[in-house]
Amino acid sequence: MPVVTLSTKGQVVLPREVRQAMGLQKGDKLSVILEGNHLILSPMAFPREQSWQRWRGRLANTQALQQHLAEHADEVKRERLL
Repeated sequence: MPVVTLSTKGQVVLPREVRQAMGLQKGDKLSVILEGNHLILSPMAFPREQSWQRWRGRLANTQALQQHLAEHADEVKRERLL
């Protein structure tokens, strides 16, 4: 579990892995909810002009493309047999 430190100005920096996992970018707004002694940060959903760009590189270093192409090739073979 990542640990963050509160600055003298009351600021915290979210760890890079958390920002990346949540797709957070500079300037994004988060709502802050206090439940008992827990803080809940939730991204506020505002449409971005080019929201597709936030997904760029998400599947890097995975086999997702190869798996998709293999599934597609199997589908094509099945359709040709019909």
